[in-house]
Amino acid sequence: MKIFMLGWEFPPFFAGGVGVVCYQLSKYLSKRGIEVNFVMPSGPKEAESDFVNLIIANNLVSDKNIHIKKIDSLLMPYITSEGYLNLLKNKLMFKDFGSTGEIYGENLFAEIERFKEKLLIIGKNMEFDVIHAHDWVTFPAAVALKEATGKPLIVHIHITEFDKTGGVHADPGVYRIEKTGMDKADVIIAISNFIKNRLTDKYYVDPAKIKVIHNAAEIPEKDYKTSHKINENDKVVLFVGRITLQKGPDYFVEAAKKIVEKEPNVKFVMTGSGDMFPQIINKVAELGLTNKFIFPGFLNREQVFRLYSMADVFIMPSVSEPFGLVPLEAMASKTPAIISKQSGVSEIVGHVIKVDFWDVNDIAAKTLAILKYQTLNNELKKHGSMEVKMLNWDIPAQKCIELYNQLVYH
Repeated sequence: MKIFMLGWEFPPFFAGGVGVVCYQLSKYLSKRGIEVNFVMPSGPKEAESDFVNLIIANNLVSDKNIHIKKIDSLLMPYITSEGYLNLLKNKLMFKDFGSTGEIYGENLFAEIERFKEKLLIIGKNMEFDVIHAHDWVTFPAAVALKEATGKPLIVHIHITEFDKTGGVHADPGVYRIEKTGMDKADVIIAISNFIKNRLTDKYYVDPAKIKVIHNAAEIPEKDYKTSHKINENDKVVLFVGRITLQKGPDYFVEAAKKIVEKEPNVKFVMTGSGDMFPQIINKVAELGLTNKFIFPGFLNREQVFRLYSMADVFIMPSVSEPFGLVPLEAMASKTPAIISKQSGVSEIVGHVIKVDFWDVNDIAAKTLAILKYQTLNNELKKHGSMEVKMLNWDIPAQKCIELYNQLVYH
């Protein structure tokens, strides 16, 4: 079985959980004998580091069943129209490429169309059985490839435009591309019932067309346990994710204020970057928490797992979270986790504390309980880590293979 897979990121060149899912899913499909041709956009050489290229060569191409093909493009993870224009105008990044307007699309949607045309040239000359597309920017290319080859199409929905805005509204252009991809697909994979409900309510998709396949846990290959602490007497409360509306970073800060009123010996670590970063910095200052917060920026996988091992509590206060891999990573690292009820991952885990994202009083109270009561802390560590070990990537990989077989041999 040969799969033509499209995505916008693949570790270590990634910005969020989608890249981790693509990597783990491809790896486990390969273990089961499935050949994956993974096609992704790639900016000019200056947009990548030698480290990224080296890791891609070592970890991906070495697998005989996984073939990475990169199309020259400025499409990046979680890119917006404004972000695309900023990339296009960055003369320093593209100093060796002459007039950027002659090479790349004049706006985000033109670049998506350009990516589609370049992908068709590759796809028409390859043998494959199923098209499997992740992320809305690849949907037009995937639909065009289906129409050109007659091969079945699966679109894998990790997030929608509504989730990025907290369920409030959607960019009309993005919505149109998302909906067309769903309408043209033979099967839609939703990563949670949370997302399935979003697709039926907002995109009017027939529920019978949607297959829910939950993500799995990435178990660290080595023990990152460390005795290092920021301060000998301080507890550590951790946030991992993009600092953007969807992830609820402002609720994390508000809860932090209430926590330090009861327990001053706590430090809060917020990893990641995003459009709300300046706003969060200001909020931390306004609440008098400057000496309580650490912002290490975007971290690689090893650095994040080291932080999990240092943390006493992990919090994911997402406003609208289609799934949420990071709590599983925290639990695998034996770190007690508090997660938003408004998340897909809450459907499959039990040994966590669940809260409404907006209830900062509840978040604070439950964080303090985990920090204070060692019995509760130990139970969450022990049973949480045991639970995620059962959620391995063999499960979603096998479910995908069953879908492939249904589409090819029906």
